[in-house]
Amino acid sequence: MPSASLIPDRQLTFSPELAETIGLEEAVLLQALGNHLNSAEDWTPLSLTKLQKTLSFWSLDHIATLIAKLVVLGIIHQQPSRDPNVVLLSTAADMAGDPQGSTAISAPTTYHGHPDWQPSDDLIELLVLNHGIPRTFIDRAQASFMLSHGSEAETQFRQHILARWRDTQRQEAKQPSALAFEITKPAPFDRNWTPSQDALDILAQADIDLLFAESVRAEFILYWSERGGPPKEVNSRFVEHVRRRWLKHTSQMYYSTEPTRIPSNWQPDTSVYETLRLAGIEQADAQALLPEFVMYWLDSNEVHTSWNSKFLQHVKRQCHGPGYGEQHGGKTGRRGAGGGHRSKDRSLSDDLTDTSWAN
Repeated sequence: MPSASLIPDRQLTFSPELAETIGLEEAVLLQALGNHLNSAEDWTPLSLTKLQKTLSFWSLDHIATLIAKLVVLGIIHQQPSRDPNVVLLSTAADMAGDPQGSTAISAPTTYHGHPDWQPSDDLIELLVLNHGIPRTFIDRAQASFMLSHGSEAETQFRQHILARWRDTQRQEAKQPSALAFEITKPAPFDRNWTPSQDALDILAQADIDLLFAESVRAEFILYWSERGGPPKEVNSRFVEHVRRRWLKHTSQMYYSTEPTRIPSNWQPDTSVYETLRLAGIEQADAQALLPEFVMYWLDSNEVHTSWNSKFLQHVKRQCHGPGYGEQHGGKTGRRGAGGGHRSKDRSLSDDLTDTSWAN
């Protein structure tokens, strides 16, 4: 069974020699117009919408622009039309039969031959607002505008500007401007690498000490160097690295997890006294136990991660006897004040070896 043809049924033809002379698009349009124009003696009203059905790959504005180019080349002739969707075209060289008395076009006449004609402000405003064409571009393109007979001057001017603008856009799309996106060469990533000023500004706005950021720069460089090179967003990664290290640094300053020896001038946090108060122990009683607590652990030379917790436990054990309850309205009191813990009930050996108060 024969395979389906890859060539569509509806085809457009054009002359290669004519395309070399007037352009490919103009040659295709001229071939399509030949199927719609009447005899050479008549003006033919032609609907742009109807013509677009044949040339569906072009917009109405582009078809109108190509028609204007053929008019300027003198290949076809055009008359003004009240309907913007209809063009009056003819291929006759002598327009004696023109019902509107127009003369034939033998050669295009530049608009400089009509010194009194200028595009209206409304037309220029329309081109600027509706098509986004800069006014400076319109002024430059106006110098190459050629005004010909056969259609309204402003229609010709509008088609001329639109054609020039689209040609310029196509050229810029093929050759994008190097100034559109200026890409600076990144700094080499070695031991002398430094973050960008934007990255430093972000760190400063986050109240991060820039001297601290400088102190962790070397380890950041080492980290990524051992992984084959810097990441694409190296400055953003540096900001993240500094933020993480800064958070860890500030947390260690206030909540250290390193075991340390007790300083001779150590004082518990206020939260310790608040916790003891909830347990019925007055701050004055806890402060009375502080000197012997510090002296004991200074002599022991031991290290602990939290001296606050150690002191909290010590005070609760010392203030757990019945004697403290008798002095403070029945609340738990300091151990050793009751009968079972009186000095006369303990031996000297027990007193010298008892270290339970320091636990």
